[in-house]
Amino acid sequence: MAKNVSALDAYREGELPLPPGYTIEHGADVLLVRREGGSVVASFSARGATPKEVKRTAWDDHRRTSNTA
Repeated sequence: MAKNVSALDAYREGELPLPPGYTIEHGADVLLVRREGGSVVASFSARGATPKEVKRTAWDDHRRTSNTA
């Protein structure tokens, strides 16, 4: 049976590739995806967020903000 890995665990283990300058900050039950400079891209439930959805959200934001520069 496949193990369900949370986005936070994947990030801590280096298995959640985010765009350059993007980080994850975590609190009690929340994950924040931040851009370089600290602005918040998205928030997720720390228990329910999957690595796939966090990665997709960060990369979508990176593409969108890179095209406006």
